[in-house]
Amino acid sequence: MRRFIALGTMFGIMAAACGGAAAPSPTASAASVAPTATVAATKAAPTKVNVASAPNIFLSALYVADAEGYFKAENIDLTITAVSSGVDSVAAMVSGSAQFADIGFEDLIGLSEKGEKSLVLAFNVLSRNTLTLVMRTDVAKRLGVSRSTPIEQRYAALKGLRLGITRPGAPTDNYMRFYLRQAGLNPDRDAQIVAIGGGAALLAALESNQIDAFQLSPPTPYLAADKGTGTIIIDGPAGDVPQFASMIYTAFATNRDWAAKNPAAASGFIRALRKAMTKVRADPAGVAPTVAKAVGSTDVALTERVLRTLLPAMSDTGCMSLATVNTTLDALYNGKLTAVRGDPADGVLWTGKYNSC
Repeated sequence: MRRFIALGTMFGIMAAACGGAAAPSPTASAASVAPTATVAATKAAPTKVNVASAPNIFLSALYVADAEGYFKAENIDLTITAVSSGVDSVAAMVSGSAQFADIGFEDLIGLSEKGEKSLVLAFNVLSRNTLTLVMRTDVAKRLGVSRSTPIEQRYAALKGLRLGITRPGAPTDNYMRFYLRQAGLNPDRDAQIVAIGGGAALLAALESNQIDAFQLSPPTPYLAADKGTGTIIIDGPAGDVPQFASMIYTAFATNRDWAAKNPAAASGFIRALRKAMTKVRADPAGVAPTVAKAVGSTDVALTERVLRTLLPAMSDTGCMSLATVNTTLDALYNGKLTAVRGDPADGVLWTGKYNSC
C-alpha cells in the first residue's frame, strides 16, 4: 500500500529592483521584468522523500508531521510506503527507492558486518525497548508470575513454554532468547520458540492455546490482557528490563549517499519530526485520531492509550550522543544480541550531522 501526498513548493526567493534613472528607457523596462522571471525559474522544486515503514503507533511523529504539513513547510514531497517487515525497509533504502526507514541498531550492525555500509542512523525514535510480553492468564496463574514478580523469576518462568515470535531473527525472537539466557536456559532446548507471524496471528494463537506467550510492542499484548486471555509479564515501555530501559532501540536511518547529496532535505525531514514530536507530547488526545487513521485503526481511544504508554520511551528530539550509542552497543553486545560490539564513532553507524542537537 502506498500513500502519496502531493505537496506544493513552500519557499520562494523574494527580490526587488530599484532604478536610479529619472526616466526609464526601453532597455530599463525590459530589465525591470527580468527579476520576476528569474524568481520563477529558480524556485526550488520539492524534494521527494519516500519513507518505508510498517505502520506503528510509536511512529506518531511521522504521521502528525505529515498531517500538519510540517514536511511541506520543509519543501519535502513525502510518500509513506507501508511494508510488512524491517527487511523490506532495509531493502528499499539500499536500493535507493526509499530515503528513510525505521530500523534497530542491531540490524544496522549486522548489515555493516556483512559489508552493507550505505545506511546510517539519523534520528532516534525510541530510547527504550518497547517489546511487551504477554502470557496466557491460566499459565501465568499456574506459574505464579506477574509484573510484580522479580524480573529474574519472570525470565525463568519461560522454561518449557511455547513462545510465539513473528519470524526467526526478528526482535521478537532475539529478545525472547535474551530472556531465556538471562535465566541460564538454552533457547533451543529449554523452550519451544514458534514462528507465528504478525500481531493478529500471534493474538489468535494465544487465544486458541497454540502458544503460551508472545511479545510485541503495544497494542497487541494489551488487547490480549483486555480480553482476559493474557497477563502482561514484561512491559517494555515501562522499563521492566533494566539492560534495555535506556538505549537507542529504534531510529530512522537514511541512505548516506542520498543524505550527502540532499542535506537540506535530510535536515528538514528531521526538523519536521522534532516539531511533530513536540505536538504529540503536548496533546496525545488531540493527535490520536491522526495516528489511528495512519495505522489503520478505528479505535481512537486505544490509540491514545497506547500512545500515552509509549511516550516515556519516545525520544523528544531524536538526538543521539556518543554516550547513548556506547550504552546501546554495550547492551546489545553483552546481551548477545549482536556478534560484534560495533563502532561507536559518529559517522559510522549513526550521525548527528542532520539533527541540531
